[in-house]
Amino acid sequence: MKKSLGIVFCLLFGLLSRAQVRETETTMLWTLLGVNADLNDKFDLSYYQLHSFSFNSSSLNFIQPDLELGYDLAPDWDVKLGYSPTFSLDGVAGNQLVYHRISARVRLSSHLGRRFRMKNALVAEQHFTQRSKFKQRYYYRLDLYYRDTDLPWRLRPFVNQRFYYYANGQKLQYFNTDGEPTAYESPNGFHAYRLQIGVKVYPIDHFNFSIFYLKQKEFNSRLFNSRDINTIDPNTNTVSRKFYDFTTIGLSCSYNL
Repeated sequence: MKKSLGIVFCLLFGLLSRAQVRETETTMLWTLLGVNADLNDKFDLSYYQLHSFSFNSSSLNFIQPDLELGYDLAPDWDVKLGYSPTFSLDGVAGNQLVYHRISARVRLSSHLGRRFRMKNALVAEQHFTQRSKFKQRYYYRLDLYYRDTDLPWRLRPFVNQRFYYYANGQKLQYFNTDGEPTAYESPNGFHAYRLQIGVKVYPIDHFNFSIFYLKQKEFNSRLFNSRDINTIDPNTNTVSRKFYDFTTIGLSCSYNL
């Protein structure tokens, strides 16, 4: 009975996914459905589906399924390979209705005293549909969470941070201070930061859900000769590619088979 309730709760989120698809909102509601299964002592398989809704209308911004195969290298090390298509309408030229990506991740888990846990991960993504700002994207992820089994429903506060490096996006024209064209290159560099804060609970066996707040901020950096993504044409005073900053409130549920 408890397992059935967990599955039904996840499916209720899935019923929300009726609307137009769009991806340019700055304030969103995200709902995620997840199912995880251990294939054996080393391999596991997970499927998550993300639905992004606008707070300003009833429309759906995008739907993003995510299938991942994990492998435990050692007690504290694991790797994952993933495939994720995104179904989206985006007003930015070159971003198509459906685009695909594959990802690879390596992660180290460690303890910080009795109650705190930390996970460090490096992730590489290959996007097969050209995005305006990148074709490859790499990021470092740091997860911190508090674990105390004496708390009700094994309540677990958490925070994670991500630093993104963009590579091989569509080329931009750069200018010198006199307005003369200089380089015509993709805006490679560290260009985004995400902060996520939330709490996860385990009300019944094999099932958990979480509530979170997420903020993304794009920026320019001068590390490794990186280039601006919001470069200005001094002749027309127009911005070629604006920063995309957004805020999200999220609900996530996951069921372990």
